[in-house]
Amino acid sequence: MKKIVLLVAVVLGLSNCAVDKNLLTNTEKINWSNRNDTIFYHDIPVAVFTHYEVELYRGRMDHEICLSALDIDTLNLEPDIIRYVHTRHPDDKVQFTPLYREFKNKKP
Repeated sequence: MKKIVLLVAVVLGLSNCAVDKNLLTNTEKINWSNRNDTIFYHDIPVAVFTHYEVELYRGRMDHEICLSALDIDTLNLEPDIIRYVHTRHPDDKVQFTPLYREFKNKKP
């Protein structure tokens, strides 16, 4: 009986664990890398780190990693670029700035 109670407690405990759906899976991470300030997707440079911000608002301090798209078609990778950086730095906010021409020509 004690084993059943312990098993139920473990299963309930594991089912209540928070899972961040914005993190890349191990399979997805294989396609990504970074060197110095540049992020690569399939060894193609897609974004560059521009600066790091520290914000204090209402007693809360936030850290934000800021990135910009490189002058290439990012193949609609904006969400995945953000997820890659968030996977590497889960406690920081991530800001991605696409190129204006990509934003202007993007269809809703």
